[in-house]
Amino acid sequence: SPRGAPETSSGAGVLGAMDLMDPLAAASALVAATPWQFRAFVAALCFYHLSEYGIAWAFNRETLSRDSWLLSRQYVVAMSAGCVEYAVELALFPGFKRGDVGALRWIARIGLAMVAWGDALRKAAQITARHNFTHQIQFSRRPTHRVVSHGVYAWCRHPGYLGWLTWSVGTQVMLMNPICSFGFAVASWRFFATRIPFEEGLLRRMFPGEYEAYAARTRTWIPGIP
Repeated sequence: SPRGAPETSSGAGVLGAMDLMDPLAAASALVAATPWQFRAFVAALCFYHLSEYGIAWAFNRETLSRDSWLLSRQYVVAMSAGCVEYAVELALFPGFKRGDVGALRWIARIGLAMVAWGDALRKAAQITARHNFTHQIQFSRRPTHRVVSHGVYAWCRHPGYLGWLTWSVGTQVMLMNPICSFGFAVASWRFFATRIPFEEGLLRRMFPGEYEAYAARTRTWIPGIP
């Protein structure tokens, strides 16, 4: 009847809202059950990639591309390996992975501090260098290209690289992944041990004398790379 129609519509609306709340409640319960380390890991990755793209958009819009998200195949494989190690060890050693045992709780917190400090240093480097900071190595000198030696660059020659190294290893320390923590540290160091000398060779040719003097008085603070 017409008088009953609104009641049917209202009842359907209530049932629809209940159906909608069920998956939301399930998702909320799943998030609450997930250890804080993994939630922090996901948040750190989201912030890192969004901010990298945003800074590139702000200072180097002419070179902006899909690659500006910094989601290379090797990177995705590495982070996926970290997630797999975390899931397997969480199933086998839940107390260890959750950091519930004694001093273990500090390992994840140290990792969180590494993530925060590393990404903050990298972002400081990008904002200080502005258009001089690019995701790809530059093989020729642009008209606006300068040797940046102020701010964080006054005490660290490659703060973006040092920040990324600290951040990437920190993500695995935070997840308490012993295998990937070691693997990330070794792989990252080997990458920068090759990239930094190559890049600095180009910079010495672009800025003869000026970059040599800057490099002589400023360290990288990456172990084994003066």
